[in-house]
Amino acid sequence: MATLDVKEIIKQAAQQEDKAYRFYMDALKFVKDAAAQLWLKELAGEEIKHRDLLQNFDTSKVKKFKPEKIQDLHISEYLVDKDISEVKDFQDVLIVAMKKEQKSYNFYVGMAKSTDNPEMKNLCKILAQEELKHKHKLELYYDDNVYQWD
Repeated sequence: MATLDVKEIIKQAAQQEDKAYRFYMDALKFVKDAAAQLWLKELAGEEIKHRDLLQNFDTSKVKKFKPEKIQDLHISEYLVDKDISEVKDFQDVLIVAMKKEQKSYNFYVGMAKSTDNPEMKNLCKILAQEELKHKHKLELYYDDNVYQWD
């Protein structure tokens, strides 16, 4: 795999974050619950922060990054992904969102492997960790509110 330059990684990643933002904003129309709406807006806001972080890439901040351990509940791995056109309710929104966060996480892990630039590698790790945090948040919510043991 050819090594991607930093500008190209940033461009791709920023587009990724932008798509995620639009998804969360679009998802609002499937949600009646005020708390869930607030929560989706929060996730959308975080995606915009990530996009801005990418567009204003500051190597000094990236150097100080220390990864934290994030628990992965692996709930999304057992759910069937849906196309956005198939989304009918908030449960579908959660499923698509978990899958999206997983894909974004995989994307950044792959990006980290594809660059020789240490700062860029670190930035990708930061963003991968952020996506995993989102996935964890979504999985917890899904587990508490949707998934009920028989």
